[in-house]
Amino acid sequence: MSISLDIRKRKKGTVYKYIVRVRTAHFQAQEQMTFPDRSSGLAWAKQVEKEMLKQAAQDNPEYDAARSRSGDITLKDYLEKYQTKIESLPKDKQISHRDMLAIKFWQRSKLGKLRSNQITGDHLIKYLDKRLEQVTPSTNHLYVSVLRRAIDWQKRVGYFFKQFITDSVMKELWKLKLVGKSRRHDVRPTTDQVLMLYRELLAVYNYNSSVIPYHHLMLFSIYSTFREGEICGIKRSQLDRENGLVIIEDRKDPSNKFGNHQKVPIPAECIEIIDRQPVIEGEDRIFPYKAKSVSSRFSILTETLGFPEVRFHSFRHDGISRLFEHKMSIPEVALRSGHKTWEHLRRYTHLLHNEPADLWGMCKVIENEYWQANEIKNPRVREALGVN
Repeated sequence: MSISLDIRKRKKGTVYKYIVRVRTAHFQAQEQMTFPDRSSGLAWAKQVEKEMLKQAAQDNPEYDAARSRSGDITLKDYLEKYQTKIESLPKDKQISHRDMLAIKFWQRSKLGKLRSNQITGDHLIKYLDKRLEQVTPSTNHLYVSVLRRAIDWQKRVGYFFKQFITDSVMKELWKLKLVGKSRRHDVRPTTDQVLMLYRELLAVYNYNSSVIPYHHLMLFSIYSTFREGEICGIKRSQLDRENGLVIIEDRKDPSNKFGNHQKVPIPAECIEIIDRQPVIEGEDRIFPYKAKSVSSRFSILTETLGFPEVRFHSFRHDGISRLFEHKMSIPEVALRSGHKTWEHLRRYTHLLHNEPADLWGMCKVIENEYWQANEIKNPRVREALGVN
């Protein structure tokens, strides 16, 4: 058995041709493949040699070409191997749910059908250009970054796949504006917009089939400054009413995706909002809803009302602004908002220290007047208010 290397210089650079041979009394096999670098080629060669020796040890061995399994495979097949490897790791070593959705997206895409020896940077450029009809350049950038990192894992996965997303391809993507940075969202809803939304959402919540109290989630976001995913994850068992604290599990952190639990101050307004939520048997979460559904619903509603620039994230932005208007310092605000670098909060420090409006006080008046003037149709509201 042997692994041999043939180095060839071409106009576009040096390539490395690896040849793997295994010969015994009753078995012989040979595979060869060309690679753009030594490390990926050697990883492939060792994997193929391992497959050959395994088959040679069997009774009446018949060689099944290893190339289809460990070398010239489709992107879809490679990503399935990558996904299996990731899922076998401890939870704190796995990729985020968002990144896993990107991996599954590439598996389903047209590029997923292309093999390692076929796919090029041009395929990616054409695909992303077409995809801009549906998504922003920043979304493209996220998905490409996830794919590039997955292919970099080929040694751990044990299967070779050509790294076609090279530095030059990335430069071309930026040059063509097929990828880009996400735009900072600085829209702050006005008091009138918040009150208008509260009225609209309160009426929607009174439907028999309504489940999600969007009006309360909106105010909770403003006063807590939590992200929508954090709001939908907090638990009653982790709420310390007496000291005004709540534990946020796995809080967003660039260096720690899991296990980053934080005890965070929660204002009295949020405690009042929590008290208005029905207790669901067997459910510890206070707001047991999907964060994506919450943010999507707000985008639809605000567009209908004529101010599409306001998104659910806008209320978190408003809440952070209000904290600075209350003359809180950057470290105090960062503790509540979960920002890991103070640099992201400096854009708020120019705010004048005006006394922010008592939004929860005004919204409570709106809600009390609404329930006095309208029949309560939603059984969840009846339960929360203790009405028979």
